[in-house]
Amino acid sequence: MKGKAKGAAKALLQHEKELLASNQLKNITHEGSSSIWLDAESTKLTIEMQDKTTVFRPMGDAEILFLVTHNQLPDTQPYQTIVEGEAGREYCEKYLNGKKWVDSCPSTVVEFICPKELIETLFAIQHKAE
Repeated sequence: MKGKAKGAAKALLQHEKELLASNQLKNITHEGSSSIWLDAESTKLTIEMQDKTTVFRPMGDAEILFLVTHNQLPDTQPYQTIVEGEAGREYCEKYLNGKKWVDSCPSTVVEFICPKELIETLFAIQHKAE
């Protein structure tokens, strides 16, 4: 991480350090950045996974730490955003690069692989087009 985000290794959360060390995340921090940028490719769904879909969610450090620790999202937020597919990932990343703003300070985008039927049911109940 030479020349990128001073003190970068110290600022990473433990699970981020582990994912970076195992090459599941890549450091894509640009020169002179004030924060660390880590990236992973989206899951490529195979033919065997045709009943699944990917959804993405922007979240802050406290929420991701809860998810990593408890393997579930916390019940502290009344509204849990999920956005489907690669377009959903791109949308969520706008919260990280400053093109969209919320007061919850998202610092990461998490991918979930879910049954298509579940996501279709959830979106039938509530879906906000933006």
